[in-house]
Amino acid sequence: MRPSIAILGAGAGGLAMGIALRRAGFDDFVIFEKSDGVGGTWRDNTYPNAACDVPSHLYSYSFEPNPRWSRTYATQPEILAYLEACADKYGLRPHLRCGTEIREARWDDDRQRWCLRSAGGDEHAADVLVSGLGMLNVPSIPDLPGRERFRGRSYHSARWDHSDDLAGKQVAVVGTGASAVQFVPAIAPRVSRLTVFQRSPCWVLPKIDHEYTADEQAQFARQRFRTRVRRWRTWWTYERADFHVDADQTKHQTAMAESYVARKVDDPELRAVLTPDFPVGCKRPLISREWYPALVRDNVRVVSAPITQITETGLRTADGEDHPADTIIFGTGFHANEYLSSIEIFGRGGRRLHDDWSDGAEAYLGTTVAGYPNLFLLYGPNTNGVNSILFIHEAQAHYIVRALKMMSRRRLASVEVREEVMERYNREIQAAMPGTVWVAGCRNYFRTDDGKVVTQLPFSGGRYWLRTRIFPSWRYEKRAKYR
Repeated sequence: MRPSIAILGAGAGGLAMGIALRRAGFDDFVIFEKSDGVGGTWRDNTYPNAACDVPSHLYSYSFEPNPRWSRTYATQPEILAYLEACADKYGLRPHLRCGTEIREARWDDDRQRWCLRSAGGDEHAADVLVSGLGMLNVPSIPDLPGRERFRGRSYHSARWDHSDDLAGKQVAVVGTGASAVQFVPAIAPRVSRLTVFQRSPCWVLPKIDHEYTADEQAQFARQRFRTRVRRWRTWWTYERADFHVDADQTKHQTAMAESYVARKVDDPELRAVLTPDFPVGCKRPLISREWYPALVRDNVRVVSAPITQITETGLRTADGEDHPADTIIFGTGFHANEYLSSIEIFGRGGRRLHDDWSDGAEAYLGTTVAGYPNLFLLYGPNTNGVNSILFIHEAQAHYIVRALKMMSRRRLASVEVREEVMERYNREIQAAMPGTVWVAGCRNYFRTDDGKVVTQLPFSGGRYWLRTRIFPSWRYEKRAKYR
C-alpha cells in the first residue's frame, strides 16, 4: 500500500518532487499552489530584466536538458516557460490544485497522517507532507513609519505593478540587492529621477552573458551530449568553490570586484559609498554590467543615509532630507531565513514548528525534522549557496522517494528522524561555519538575528548528493501500519 502525498508549492522544488514521484510510480499526490499556475518565484518575480544568476544549462533539471536557452543566464519568461513545459511533459497538471494556499498542517498522532487547512477553510488530509515552499516566497518590506500615509504607489519588486507607467516619474528604490541590480538599470532611462536607497553596499562582478546563436541552439538539440558537457563543466566550476575568507577564490574575486567598481565609478565619493568593507560572498554576490553605469547617470542618486520615515510625498532620511517620490519600489528581498513563515505546522504531541525553530531552523540533511513524522522539506535549512538549487532539489526528491519506497515495502505508517541524529548533523553544520565568508562581518539573510547561519550549506553539492543517495532508515523512528 502506497502513501498519499501532499506537496506544498508548484515552484521548481514542488515540480521536481512531483516528477520524481511519477517516475517512481507514486500517483496518489496533490500539489497545492496558492497562485494560478506553476513556477513559484519565477511566476511571482516579473520585474524588468528579471533573470537567473546561475547559468541556464545548470539551472535546469538533469533529466530534462533544454537546448534552446537563449543565453548563458536565462531570463524570467523563459525559465517560467521551461517549468511550465516540464509540468506538461511529466503529467503534473492533473495533480495541481492552484489557488489553494495551505495555511495550517497538523499531525494526527492517532491516524498517523497530516490534516491540512487552506486559507479558504477547506480541509485536506495526506499520509505524507512535502514542503516545496522554499526560501524566496515571502517578500520582506521594512516596517517604516508612515507607509500608510504615502499618496503615491508602492510595491515590492516580487509583486511588480505593471499598470504603473514609470515614464517621467520620480521613483524611489529601497534596497540594492539581487533584484534591484536587475531592475534599476531597466527603469533608470525611463524615469525623470531615480533615488536608490542603500543600507549597505554589495560587491558586483561583471556578468559574462553570452547570447546563444541559432546554430549553437541547433547543435545543442542535435547533439545532446554537448548540453550535458556544458552542464557538467558549469557544475564542476561550482563544486570547486571555496567559501572561506582566506581562500584564493575569495581573495581573487574580492580584488576583481574592487577593481571593477574603481573602473566603472569615477566619482570617489560615490565609489566609496558603493565599496563594501567585507569579502565577496559575505552578502550574496551580484553580477551585472549595467548596475554601475545606471548609478552614474545624471538622473540617478544613491543615498546611504538611513530612512527614518515615509511621508505623504516621499521618504525622509536621518540627515533630515526629504526625497520626493511618485512611486516607491521595495527591492528588499525575502524572509529567507524564516523558513515556512507562511504556514503553521504542528507535529507530534501538538508541538509547533516555529517554536522549535525559535533559535533558527534546523533539519537533518535540510530535509527531515525530529518531532514531525512524515514531513519532508525541499530547500530546507542549510541547503543553499553551493550549487544550482535545482541540483539540490533533485537530490532531496531522490531521498524522499527512497523513504517512501521503504515505507511502502515495510508497510510503515510513519518515519521520523531521531532527535540525536538531527542534533549531531546540525552540530557538524555549525562547526563548519567559522572562517567562511558568510560570517565575515556583514549583515546578510544567511543568518538569524543571533548570528546562526541557517541557509547556507558549508559542504559541496556533490558531497550532499552522495549523502542523499540512500535513505538511512536506522536513523529514523518507525511506526508500522495497523494490520
